[in-house]
Amino acid sequence: MKLLKALGLFSAGALAGGILVGWYSGQVLSRQMVSKEIDVAFKACEQAEWLAQLRLNEPQVAIKQLEHSMDIEVATLAQWADARRPSNEVRERRDRFLVPVKVYHESYPAAGEEAPLVSSLLTSVPGRDLKKVCRSGICKLDDLHRAAVVSTNSLAK
Repeated sequence: MKLLKALGLFSAGALAGGILVGWYSGQVLSRQMVSKEIDVAFKACEQAEWLAQLRLNEPQVAIKQLEHSMDIEVATLAQWADARRPSNEVRERRDRFLVPVKVYHESYPAAGEEAPLVSSLLTSVPGRDLKKVCRSGICKLDDLHRAAVVSTNSLAK
């Protein structure tokens, strides 16, 4: 009888604990969703500002703000990697998306207080594969930059 009572008490406690953990997880998840909503809204706000600057023929201001925003994102990734090393799968997927950032910063180096973090993270990212045909904007920009460097170097000879 005492064993049955103890088993019933344990089961009731485990059930109550499971319900409490489920409720708390739901609260944490809902807070994270709200923060994601705020993050997405902030990004949309930034994009609206950049588009307005472009329409007002202020491309240099928009470019500087875009570069700054990109560098903050990359610096955040570098800080996360320092705090907790990502798994190989996550790192490989992340690095694939960072190749265009690295290619961009090869032509236009990072500036500002984020620059050391950005540079340190991008050193581990593989560069652009020049053997592959690429028609994206970053590849076109890189090709123009490489052509300018080659023509400048050929004139110096």
